[in-house]
Amino acid sequence: MKVKVDARKTRLGPSDFRPLLEGVKTVLASNGRTVHRFDLDAKGHDRTALYSCMIGPTGNLRAPTLRRGRMLVVGYHADSLKEFVERA
Repeated sequence: MKVKVDARKTRLGPSDFRPLLEGVKTVLASNGRTVHRFDLDAKGHDRTALYSCMIGPTGNLRAPTLRRGRMLVVGYHADSLKEFVERA
């Protein structure tokens, strides 16, 4: 682990997402039981839909948010976390 940010102390909103997504190819954003997969290398991906999936009920970035290599997992979903660990 290189960087750890406590979401209770540091709030990240949509204006902070662009640097977070630099170099990311795949985003798995979870909202309850639903997982949305975004391929950022594909042309025409919808940033508005991506950002709306990354925002939690407080208007800030969903927790937990994990990044390894070119994959970012936002929100808690067991299958997303399993894929995250297996791809590492």
